[in-house]
Amino acid sequence: MLQVMSNAQLEADEQAELAAEKQRDNPVLTALAEHVRNAFNEAEEHKQKAGVAERLLKSRRLHSGEYEKETLQAIRIRGGTELFFNITGPKCEALEAWMNDVFASSADRPWDVVPTPIPSLPVDRTERILKEAEVAFMGRLPPEPSRDAPVDESQAYAQEVNTVAQEVQDFASDLYDKMLSETFADAKKRTERMARKMEDQTVEGGFVDALAQFIKDLAIYPSAILKGPVFVRQKRLAWENGQVVVKEEVIPTWYCPDPQDFYPGPNARNVHESCICERVHYDRRSLSEMRAVEGWNADAITAVLSKPGTGTSTTDTAEESERARLEDRDPTHRSGLPADTLEAIEFWGSVQGAMLKQWGLKGVEDETKYYEVNCVLIGDTIVRAVLNPHPLGHRPYYVTSFSKKRSSLWGVKSLPEKLLDCQEGTNGAHRHLIDNLAIASGPQVAVDIDAIEPNQADAVHKQYPWKVWVFRGTKSQGRIPVHFFQPAANSAELLNAAEHFEQKADERTLIPRYVTGDENLRGAGQTASGLSMLMNAAARGVKRVVGDMDRDVLRPAIQDLFIWDMMNLEDESLKGDAQVVARGRLAMLTREQTQLRRQEFLQMTNNPTDLQIIGIEGRATLLREIAKGLDIPVEEIVPTPQELQRRVEAQMAAQQAQMAPPAEVGQAEAVA
Repeated sequence: MLQVMSNAQLEADEQAELAAEKQRDNPVLTALAEHVRNAFNEAEEHKQKAGVAERLLKSRRLHSGEYEKETLQAIRIRGGTELFFNITGPKCEALEAWMNDVFASSADRPWDVVPTPIPSLPVDRTERILKEAEVAFMGRLPPEPSRDAPVDESQAYAQEVNTVAQEVQDFASDLYDKMLSETFADAKKRTERMARKMEDQTVEGGFVDALAQFIKDLAIYPSAILKGPVFVRQKRLAWENGQVVVKEEVIPTWYCPDPQDFYPGPNARNVHESCICERVHYDRRSLSEMRAVEGWNADAITAVLSKPGTGTSTTDTAEESERARLEDRDPTHRSGLPADTLEAIEFWGSVQGAMLKQWGLKGVEDETKYYEVNCVLIGDTIVRAVLNPHPLGHRPYYVTSFSKKRSSLWGVKSLPEKLLDCQEGTNGAHRHLIDNLAIASGPQVAVDIDAIEPNQADAVHKQYPWKVWVFRGTKSQGRIPVHFFQPAANSAELLNAAEHFEQKADERTLIPRYVTGDENLRGAGQTASGLSMLMNAAARGVKRVVGDMDRDVLRPAIQDLFIWDMMNLEDESLKGDAQVVARGRLAMLTREQTQLRRQEFLQMTNNPTDLQIIGIEGRATLLREIAKGLDIPVEEIVPTPQELQRRVEAQMAAQQAQMAPPAEVGQAEAVA
């Protein structure tokens, strides 16, 4: 069959073939691709040999309520029920809900930007202190006495100099404290504006969704990973001159890589050691648009798009097939990838300058030096290679574990792994319970088959009321040919065993059942104060996880966004001497207590004396903080400071008008 192609199609195919040939003939590009491929192969091999890949899959199976193949095979050989009484899934969901309550509360963000305790004084304020001190004490010193002046006069002069020096020091110190207070107040306003800006960026960049997925992964896997800020160019709608226009903006984004797609270098103890490889996916349309973006190689992208296939497929291992099964994917169709999707390896690590310089990467000066770079490999082609854009060389990955391990990124055990022995004990107790109840649900029958008439032999398995058993008396020889007996039911012992393992699961995880609303409480749990004490005690284990998440993930992720904003935003009113603080753990410790104390303080100060001290503005500040904790729209309830000031001025004017003499009021009305 003759294929007809247009000139444009022929030209496009020719350009793609030329680009592909150029890629193949470029030994430097091939060497860089080989470097990235070798790094990924080493990381993948280490992940399998260290047992991390199997741990990830096992944790997922336990969360889903699935037996290991060997266990299921042994159960089937023995016979009986294959019930999996899942206590792991609810524990993971309880931890996820608990941590979401801490980090994803709509009342407050789990981080903040605050001024440093002692902000640096601007140069103009430092000069102002010197000038004011000079003006204030100019002419205070008497003329210096001559050499032949009396001793008393010289001593008086020295005493006066010391007195003036002390006064200058006190004056400058007071002025410095005043300037420091002004600087701190100014820094506080700037940090509040910066915090609002960063909160807007996190909302638009998907930080909240990424954090929710991170918490879900943390509750299931040995470790969870957050990535960002990743700066991407996106089209957005904007309102300009009364019209809606489409604009392209570079915005920070975050997402949560699947731990099964995350490959640290062998023996890496943190994300900044060795190298980091991540399996990522690009659809062909998005990849084609990258040809116009700085850092991406247009010829390399054209060569990749001209080839069939799915890109950089990893080794087809048993782990990959099992993962595809758990994710309801078909690994035999396009390697389990959606249509028009290419698989790539994103690499973060060190590469020698000679290789980068020959490749054409800008900013490489020393060929013998190793540079921290970010590369993207698709198939055997590098489509992106840039120096690490972070000014401090940080990689955009943040990792923590449910139970951290000092020497590994993957932690000691995941929550499902901690529950493994309790889960197996619970499964065994409930399987035996169901099998025992099934056996003890009715009598067992023993039949002497030799005493049964041949035509009745097949009917011995059928039981019904008033059944007639026909047997041969000559062969029974006085024996009872049919014997009924009732097997013992051991349900109480088996239920106690199952309850024992569930209690041990509470102790192992420090996530008791009453956290999820279990009504069967005893002892102190039957009262509100007792339940509160139990909840506070149970929260100790979760506080550790929350503290690790604050320290390892939340604070550095927001800190990197803060650094980028400080260096790239044009609005100078947002910038100042500030620091990022994570307050997830603090919020968990004090949220309810703080809200109660605020309400108590509000009631205590509701008297004329205290109102004169704190004023209307102070009262309004208290009301705003309490309304925030109750998820009440503050702007609709409490007026702004400007509106309060306007009301106070109007009230004072009205009071003055009432206190004025009648004659003055009449004159004022006449003038009006």
